[in-house]
Amino acid sequence: MRTLAVAALCALLGGCAAAPKMVWVRVDGQTVRENPVLQTQAEIDGTSCLGERNKAALSGVSVASGGIAAAAAAAERGAAADTVARGCMAEKGYLLVREDEADAKRAELAKVAELKKQQEAAAAAPAPKQKKPASTAKPSS
Repeated sequence: MRTLAVAALCALLGGCAAAPKMVWVRVDGQTVRENPVLQTQAEIDGTSCLGERNKAALSGVSVASGGIAAAAAAAERGAAADTVARGCMAEKGYLLVREDEADAKRAELAKVAELKKQQEAAAAAPAPKQKKPASTAKPSS
């Protein structure tokens, strides 16, 4: 009976194939691996967002009766909590990507961050002063 319930749940949720491994990347394209400051910040951000995720997961109505409906409700509540965590991490400057695509995404994000930096610098630069046009009137004698 339990195997049947798991099979039904897998069918309901779209299959039980192994999901690709996901990793967080910074939206500025910086690598956290070799930077202790960024590592610490990533740990703090991750812990904070995990707390937000857990609050979201606990805020739903509990279904204590078991069965497929209860499992589906729990899965839906878990998916909603995961969305809260992703939103929290995005607010802190991270995106969740497939591990095998992380380096390419990091490079893309670094280019975008550099372009944004250039655009902001250009917008903040003072406008060049314009020369007053020379007067064409003749002096009166």
